[in-house]
Amino acid sequence: MRPRACLILAAVTAAAFCAAPRARADTPADFEAVQAQVEEVLLDSLGNRLDPQDWATLQQREASFAGGLQSAAAQALWAKAAAPIRDPEPNEAVRAAELCGNLHAVLEHTAALEMLDRQRHGDITGAKAWRAVIALPKHANAIEGALALERLGSNKSQQDAVSVLLAREYLTWQATRVREKLDGLKRAVTAGRANQELVAARIAEISTLANFPAELCALAEVPPTTAKGLPDSRDLLARAAASDWPAFVENFVTWQTRLESELPNLLTPDEIERHGRLLVKLIRLVPKEYHNGVRDGQIVVPLEYREAKDFIVQAQQIVSELSGAWRQSKAQAFEKYSTALIEKMETTERFILAKADPAQVEDAAKEIENILVSRFGLSVQRAGSGKGVVEEIALEVRAGLKNSLAAAQAGRWSEAESLRVDAYTTFDTELEKRVLPRDPELGLRAERSFLDGEENQPGIKALFDQRTKGPALEAAFARTLAAVDQCTALLKVNLSPATVIYTVLAISAREGLEAVVVLAALLAGMRGPENRSTRRRVVTGAWLALAATALTFWISRTVIQSLSRYGEKLESVISVLAVLVLLMVTNWVFHKVYWVGWNAKLRKLSKSGEPGTESRLEWMSLVMVGFLTIYREGFETTLFLQSLILESGMKWVLIGIACGAVMVAGAGVLIFVIGARLPYRKLLVLTGVLVVTILVTFLGSTVRLFQTVGWLSIHPIPGLHLPSWAGFWLGFYPSVEGIVIPLLGFAYVIGAWLFVKIQAARRGARAMAEAHQTESFHGHPALAKRPPAA
Repeated sequence: MRPRACLILAAVTAAAFCAAPRARADTPADFEAVQAQVEEVLLDSLGNRLDPQDWATLQQREASFAGGLQSAAAQALWAKAAAPIRDPEPNEAVRAAELCGNLHAVLEHTAALEMLDRQRHGDITGAKAWRAVIALPKHANAIEGALALERLGSNKSQQDAVSVLLAREYLTWQATRVREKLDGLKRAVTAGRANQELVAARIAEISTLANFPAELCALAEVPPTTAKGLPDSRDLLARAAASDWPAFVENFVTWQTRLESELPNLLTPDEIERHGRLLVKLIRLVPKEYHNGVRDGQIVVPLEYREAKDFIVQAQQIVSELSGAWRQSKAQAFEKYSTALIEKMETTERFILAKADPAQVEDAAKEIENILVSRFGLSVQRAGSGKGVVEEIALEVRAGLKNSLAAAQAGRWSEAESLRVDAYTTFDTELEKRVLPRDPELGLRAERSFLDGEENQPGIKALFDQRTKGPALEAAFARTLAAVDQCTALLKVNLSPATVIYTVLAISAREGLEAVVVLAALLAGMRGPENRSTRRRVVTGAWLALAATALTFWISRTVIQSLSRYGEKLESVISVLAVLVLLMVTNWVFHKVYWVGWNAKLRKLSKSGEPGTESRLEWMSLVMVGFLTIYREGFETTLFLQSLILESGMKWVLIGIACGAVMVAGAGVLIFVIGARLPYRKLLVLTGVLVVTILVTFLGSTVRLFQTVGWLSIHPIPGLHLPSWAGFWLGFYPSVEGIVIPLLGFAYVIGAWLFVKIQAARRGARAMAEAHQTESFHGHPALAKRPPAA
């Protein structure tokens, strides 16, 4: 082979191998050293000038690398692949090139096995390090795995789910790299830049990459691939040896099709359809984002420009993921239009990077959309609502936020607020409810970014209320978008059944016990035959609430899903009703606490006291507190459970509900039995404390809901930071409204307590004075004989 051709091939191959992301200096032991030395030996073989010194160096580095492996599967895989390294240097360049191609692929599989082994043994730092050395395809999405390791890696209950995610992520990467290398080899041969050694190296690497270890396939829950199932490549090697390149290309197409058909299918038909819808949506959003972000070749809104770049990259990634399925289900369209589709996407990306005229980006995007819709038959219409629509929903949230930002920057505040509410409602009903069981802090932080934000980082709603534009508003939107991305990535990890059951149990028990304690205290304080009717009404209200909750849960599978965008508003209305009822109950409690004792004294003195009876309004208020105290929690819990049903199915949710019901029922019986033996007045005081606490918490939660749906402004308090539990348990949030209104509710309680106490003291004193006058009247003989006045 001529020296000039050797140099060209060496440069081409080096560029191809160096295109993959390089490992950092802190990677697992000797991985980078072995990888670099394999490349060195490969370059020697491509130039047909094998160097004994390079081979000896490879032997040394391989021995050090093999000694650092911990996974039994990785040790066995590497030992088999590296056995020829321990032999003397091969005397054939083709043999050396084939060995190097095989080693390149085995290194990737070994790193993946080590990563999963460390993760399953709780060594998250080691798992991250091994994951960092794995070569990625172009436009790879590596966020989900990184976030899963970071947030759930040490969670034993999520260990299996994280393993599945990492294994599927790796198979997706390498299946895409197989397709990239197949296309790259075909282009090299067609352009006349290939020789026998290059073909041997590439075919060996592709075949080994496509032959995934059984352990990885088992974790990824896909059928295993085997060397026997892969197409025979001997004919291709023979054509390359004979330099019969036209025949090679003809046979290569058949070999490529067969090989790709053997790659693991990681997408279900529903996922393929969903990816197609998402792809069309992304392409439609690219020109909109770019138009908002670029003017006259200058970036005017960095956030919009960055989104345009990210969307076109994500679209190219989806095409790579779908190409395997399209080769089978849309073979004719893929054969005719896949090349044009990829080229137009790359052209659009170049336009965006060059900050070209928005009209060029728009025209290119329309051409891409035309191919996808008319040639591949894709549509944006979404059917169904399974757990896999998370990414699609996140895209809707992001699009709504971006439109809201554009409207705000243009001064259209009403439109901006409406779009913000729509985006938040979609986030709350579809994403936040799923995130809270896994990472409450992340879910609440994302929610706050839509509203008042954190300390020194105001949220979108707070800035809207202040009519703030410019970089501060863009930064607030950027924080919210980043939080949405984190939530989306987190939700790529499936919930385990144990986690689902525990989550449902914790939620139902917490909400149920809160209602049971209040009702038990109320009923225990209503002893005596004169309160029998009142007790019956409270119990009736509670049973009606349970029935209404069950009905809501059943209806929520159909009707409430269509009303999901109004979930926060419905909850706001119910919260207002609950607060009103609690205000009436607070008055009733104080009436009982401060009047029962005085009534007893008056009856004893005058012997003419009548037992107090509740008015119809008081009866209805007690029925309503029995109903709303339970139904408010039941309604919120029902909406929360819908997201868990979407993710894990009805079975595990029902098991969790049953466990929670048993716990709440047992606690209710226990509380009633103990409550029946407690002193009457102490129970009323306890009831008052509970009702006041819940009243203040309900007020704070209602204020938050009103702010969420845009019915109330947000004015953050500078420098004030409250932990998440302060809002969750006490109803206090870091804003003027979130602090003042609950405190006003508490002030009302104190004022009502003082008013009732003062009134009771005055009436008691008056009653005692009248009783004393009556005793004096009956005890004075002269007065006793005086006839009564006419």
